[in-house]
Amino acid sequence: MSAHQDRLFALVSEKLGVAPEELDTTSTFDHLDLDSLALIELSVIVQKEFGVQIDETALTSENTFADVLAEIDGKVAVA
Repeated sequence: MSAHQDRLFALVSEKLGVAPEELDTTSTFDHLDLDSLALIELSVIVQKEFGVQIDETALTSENTFADVLAEIDGKVAVA
């Protein structure tokens, strides 16, 4: 598990109320019952915590945490 993944999962669990044992890089947002409002909250969380803005196409119900982590890793590496 990467440092970004650990932090992202901790934030999602804390802020969005998803049980830590449900979080996996292959979990889709739809599978976790995260609606569009929760995805907006996730976008804000990522921006505040990692200092990067996630492309809205990475935050659809079909996307996974692996997609978000790839966005974070790619943008943090550039910043």
